[in-house]
Parts: sequence; structure tokens; C-alpha cells
Amino acid sequence: MHRKRIALAAFTAAAVAAAVSAASYWQASAEERPSPDRLQRDADAIVDVGVTGVQARVTDGDGDTRAVVSGVADIETGEAVDDEGLMRIASVTKTFVATVVLQLAGEGALSLDDTAEDWLPGVVQAEGIDGGEITIRQLLQHTGGLPDYADEPDWGTEAHFQRTRYDIADPEEVLAAALAAGPVGEPGEQWSYSNPGYIVLGMIIEEATGHHWAKAVHDRIARPLGLEDTFWAGFTAKTPEPRAELYQRFEPGGDLVNVTEYIDHDASGGLVSTTEDVDRFMRALIGGDLLEPAQMEEMQRTVPVTGEGYDLIWPGGASYGLGVFRLGFDDCGEGLWVAGGDITGAMTRAAATGDGAHSATVFSSTELRDSLESGVAQNLATNDLIEHALCGRN
Repeated sequence: MHRKRIALAAFTAAAVAAAVSAASYWQASAEERPSPDRLQRDADAIVDVGVTGVQARVTDGDGDTRAVVSGVADIETGEAVDDEGLMRIASVTKTFVATVVLQLAGEGALSLDDTAEDWLPGVVQAEGIDGGEITIRQLLQHTGGLPDYADEPDWGTEAHFQRTRYDIADPEEVLAAALAAGPVGEPGEQWSYSNPGYIVLGMIIEEATGHHWAKAVHDRIARPLGLEDTFWAGFTAKTPEPRAELYQRFEPGGDLVNVTEYIDHDASGGLVSTTEDVDRFMRALIGGDLLEPAQMEEMQRTVPVTGEGYDLIWPGGASYGLGVFRLGFDDCGEGLWVAGGDITGAMTRAAATGDGAHSATVFSSTELRDSLESGVAQNLATNDLIEHALCGRN
């Protein structure tokens, strides 16, 4: 997930009750709603845990797509959610970036065994961190031993968000600040999620292609697949319409804060898209349309996901390949391939079956991070929608 990741802090049932109560005025009760089918019920269930608005899109093996919405796009006006609304897709960006890197590897422009130092001399260097020992494969898989973003004392608070929301950060400066925290382990030793690792990969793409990483994503993925609504957010704080307003509750029992406007532009999470585009991308990627078999095999060679809280949000087990998760579900046999993104005010989950024939993408325009329990509840409700849609459970 992205830099503003789920805070796995202590929680209380009272905090969740307050969150749901505060949200109830924009939600119709179950008795007031028409009798929905499974997909609509599952989208409604995500709203019921306190999310303001949800878009969900499911595509079957025949290519037939269905989209549903729930909640509202704006809690002040009650505007309906648009099933073609734009959303910050956060760390789903990483799956696009990983695909470009693997394409370049397939073309011989770089090797997955190249080191960060080979491409960016002197950039990935700090006390205890040597870019000459960290390979591109390890960066893609979060096994390079790099830390995540260094937390400021008030990180995760509304004050921190308001102070930094319009900041434009130089990638090398962000990287240097993060590396100052020191390594989380030896390269190749363990899985540990690192947004800075994907900043490094964006810089390597630029060295290998001579173009900005987002242009490589556009030229190699978005344009060939016809993803007309997938683009780099750039240095603007505004997402074009149609879109939902984004909301976040920063503390238990606190108000929902409108966090729609902020700048996020690096290769760890700087893309905007729609459920239709992300769904098409995941089907093409997992279906083998974007990578040659050798590179696809590399992408899908996974390592266990470790760290506090992951077993709560993904109780069926999780592993990570090169830019994509493999998640276990009770009724999904060998599991699903999933790209996930969490950022201030937005959660994205995009899943596909092993053959890429069936897919589901879910956008939520709220991130519940006021307590561990509310964050877990949002994740589990989203998991339920995906499992029901793709695993044949009625």
C-alpha cells in the first residue's frame, strides 16, 4: 500500500461504533434499500462500515462487465457516485511500473540482476545501505532491505496532512530522507514494503528509456490497451471530474475530513485511473498480453508477505511477486492476483483469476484509519466483494 498506509494502532469497538454512527446520515438503512443482488449487497456492505462512496466493477470470462455503486460522491450535496469516476489509484501504480520494468528486461534494456548502483551511481547509498548490493528484482519485490518513508513526529494526523498536502518533493530528496532511517534488513533477506524502492525504479526507468516513468507507462501500457482515463497526476492537487470527494477520519470519533486535494506524483503511487481502465489492465497483465512468458514467470514468483497486521486484513494468506500480490481466499483455489493501493482518502483493490479471464476492481473514496478495527473492517468487506465476484460463492 502507499505511503499513507493503514495505521495498525490499538483499537476499540467504541471507535468503530462512532465512525459508523457519524457516517449514517448519508447511508440508507438496509430496510429502505431495494432488494439488491450479491454484488450490490457487497458494495453496500463496504459503505456500511463507514466508507462514503464505492465503485465496483466485475468482468466475466466472456468479457461482459457490470458496474455498481454505493454511497455518495459528496456527503455535503448527496451527489451520486459515478461508476466511471476518476480515482487516485495509489500503489496500483506500482503494478504498472513493475510491468514496464519487466518489459524492459525482456527487451534486454536492463537486467533484473542489475543493481541500483549500476543505474544510479551514488543515489542509493546511506549508512548501512549499499545500492551496489540491491538488485532491480529485489526493489520490485520489496526485498531490498530499504526502509519505508521516515515518519515525522505528527505523521498520520490531520495537522501533518494539512501542512504537507501541497508539497512537491524531489525524488532524490525524498529518497535520501527515507534512507537516513537505515536498512530494515539485508538485501534479499525478507519482505518489507518500501515505497522508496519504487521511487528508485521510476528513476531507473527514466535512465533506461530517456523519458519520465509516467511516459513509459503511457506509451507501453495505457495507449496500447486504450486506457484513455489513466494518467499521471503530475504536480496538480486537483483530480478532474467526474470524481468522488475523498474523505478521511484521522482519529476515533472524529469528523470526516475532505482530503480530495493534495499532490502525489512519484512512481510509488502517482497515477489516476478508473475502475474500467484498471480492470482492463489487470486482465491484460495476468492474461499474458503485456509480458512475455519468461517475464510473467518472474512477476509471479512470490515470497511470503510478513509484517504486523497483514494476517488481519488478508487472513487467507498473502505473498508478493514483482509488483503484484497473490492473496488466498477460501473459495478461490490457488488464490487471486491482486494490485492494491491505499492513500489518503482512497482505497483501490484490483483482482484477477490466474488466467486473467475474470476480474474485479473496487474503488472506495474513504480510508478508515482512525482505528485498527475500522481499517480491518474496510479491508475485509472489500475482500468479501472480490471473493464473491470471482470465486463462485453465492
